[in-house]
Amino acid sequence: MPFYMSPRVRKLVLGLLTNRWALGCFVVMGFQQLIEASATFWLVQLTISVTTGGDYLPFLIIYLCSLILPYIPSCIGQILKTSWKQEAQRSFVNSFVNVNRNNIGEWGNKGLKEEKLSILTAEGPNTLHTFIDYAWDLYTYVLSVIFNILALSLVVEPLFAISYGVSVACVMIIMKMRRRVQRQLTQKALIARVDLVQSLLAAWDNVLLGNEYNFKLWNEKTSQRLKRCLQRNVDLERFDQVLAISAALITSIPSLIVVVFSMMKYHGDTVRLASFVVILPLLFQILSYTYQTLSLAFRWGMHRSKLMTIYRTIEPSTENPLRMEKKIKWPKITATYSKGGTGEHVSLTSTRPIVSHEDLISHTSRAGRLTLRGENGSGKSTALMLVKNALSHRAFFLPTHTQLSFSSETNKYSTGESLRNRLVEILDKVDVDVLLLDEWDANLDSENREKLSALIDQLSQKKCVIEVCHR
Repeated sequence: MPFYMSPRVRKLVLGLLTNRWALGCFVVMGFQQLIEASATFWLVQLTISVTTGGDYLPFLIIYLCSLILPYIPSCIGQILKTSWKQEAQRSFVNSFVNVNRNNIGEWGNKGLKEEKLSILTAEGPNTLHTFIDYAWDLYTYVLSVIFNILALSLVVEPLFAISYGVSVACVMIIMKMRRRVQRQLTQKALIARVDLVQSLLAAWDNVLLGNEYNFKLWNEKTSQRLKRCLQRNVDLERFDQVLAISAALITSIPSLIVVVFSMMKYHGDTVRLASFVVILPLLFQILSYTYQTLSLAFRWGMHRSKLMTIYRTIEPSTENPLRMEKKIKWPKITATYSKGGTGEHVSLTSTRPIVSHEDLISHTSRAGRLTLRGENGSGKSTALMLVKNALSHRAFFLPTHTQLSFSSETNKYSTGESLRNRLVEILDKVDVDVLLLDEWDANLDSENREKLSALIDQLSQKKCVIEVCHR
């Protein structure tokens, strides 16, 4: 399947790498790597001065400074990286809000809810933070290798740059040839992690309630997903490491050949030989960094795929009002209307059958109480969702079980008291024409039902209340 990045997702990823905190990190770390690479130049100059009997003290002081000063930008960079991570998470949350706000068509989809919330709360932030650490490390290693190779080429042997450039070009060809396989392994690993998180989200009920049957099913599914997650991530890591080792060998052999050739070429030049001997530890350090750089570079596709996946997952699905309407069995739903507080009930189903949510909307122009009843699965809640979708900010939708934010601390009260506090808050502070209540009477005793029904009557004197009643 070809990789596709929508313009919106491309903009989000680009913004992740170009916001002020990211650019600040890149500038500071570039300055740090430049200072560190300059140590090579000063070390060679110090060696030449010592070998030829010249004044080496100034070069010694500058060389020591080039070893100490990089700690300052490194500390600043770490502070900026922390800010970068927090900004990335804030931007991700805002993106979720922007693309999903008022998308009520997905609200009742339990599977979609678990998938998106697992991405929003766990996989998403973890992927963003991992990507930032990855970008930081890759940028640092790339600059370190480039600057140090340039320094070696300038002050020791120009062939280093040529041999290194050729070997890196060969590695890039290999990376391109294996990119598709890596992308497939990455996507499989991410899907396995998301599936595992979804199972773990159900751990609370299945583990704590003690129902042996439910626990057994949950435990079997979770064990399978744990095994699959482990296998797919190991497969991905094995693939990455084999490629990285191969790439490291390709880059190190030409450089070592240059070292041997140059030392044979300058065997009679004590000063040049001394310079080669001094820079040998640095050369092997660069080759070690090359391994790390190529290992990270091979994972670019993996991290990009992860980013694309979390951004695509929070995108709205193709659920639309027409498909939702087809799920409703209108002949099995009865509707009665009462004018707020009068106690008079009129059956709307017998006078003019309700065959769509538009019929419900036609009654919202006046205050009153419209009650929907019907068997389970007839689509009563879906009807409320369609009304909310059509009326948008004119309506307030209050489901039975919800984590909607209210000023009142509803978790301190019983179910009846919590619902009453919410209805009072809606009456006092929410400016809407229509109130949609979904099975508010579920799990309430007769006394609480009567009290809350009286409060709903009070609300219906000012607003149109459309309610789905459990009884």
